[in-house]
Amino acid sequence: MNRAFRNTTIALGLAALSSTGFSQSAVDIGLYQNNGVLEVKVRPEADFSGIFSSLVFTIRWEASSTADLGAVGQDGPAGQMISVDRSGGVREEGPFKYAVYAGFGMNPMSSNGVSWQAGHEYTIATIPVTGKGEFELVNDAYTGERANNANFYSALGGSDRTGIIYKGLAAAEEDGSILVQPNPSNGRFIVGFTNETKGDVTVDMVNSLGQSVFNETVRDMEGSFRKEMDLTTQGAGAYYLKIKRGANTTTHKIIVR
Repeated sequence: MNRAFRNTTIALGLAALSSTGFSQSAVDIGLYQNNGVLEVKVRPEADFSGIFSSLVFTIRWEASSTADLGAVGQDGPAGQMISVDRSGGVREEGPFKYAVYAGFGMNPMSSNGVSWQAGHEYTIATIPVTGKGEFELVNDAYTGERANNANFYSALGGSDRTGIIYKGLAAAEEDGSILVQPNPSNGRFIVGFTNETKGDVTVDMVNSLGQSVFNETVRDMEGSFRKEMDLTTQGAGAYYLKIKRGANTTTHKIIVR
């Protein structure tokens, strides 16, 4: 067989394989805090068991806080998907500190008996926290600079499959029963939670000036609450979601960009 023809045939075969077995939908990323440990989770939009080839994400927190981050941990399937570690030291820019993380994979996840299901969350890394502070997954002016090249990025089989940051903010103390997705957002997001004990529930959203932009009280509520919020007419900035269930009130910071 002519060598040029053979090489062309191989290239076409690889291209066909890439467009079928390795052509995937996006991979999203979220950040949670649980008992003093940050949990970085990925959420694929399609089933996948191939090579999780690249991952980059940046965590930001206020430089004035007492908070700091420890070494990355990866247990069980996490390390079999992709190896993740900090890229360089903590960097300070303006009022914030930044920690950039990068991961690389070489082997199909299926070779370790690992596979993804569409829409499920998978913890890819854990990072212990010291001190108190709010941490956020960000794409901002700093991460977007070419010299830093630290915007969120994910690749499957060598192809860019970067999705969205569906949960960017991890507060010092989180109520895991409260769902706010995505956060940060463009002003449209979903608020959801479950009230296990029957009683009055008040949902109040205030802006940074303390002005209420949404307020709703549900009488004698028991079960699930779900609300599609739209703050696109309110403008970008920080908002605070206050949920009162009986004598218990929790506050959750929401970022609109």
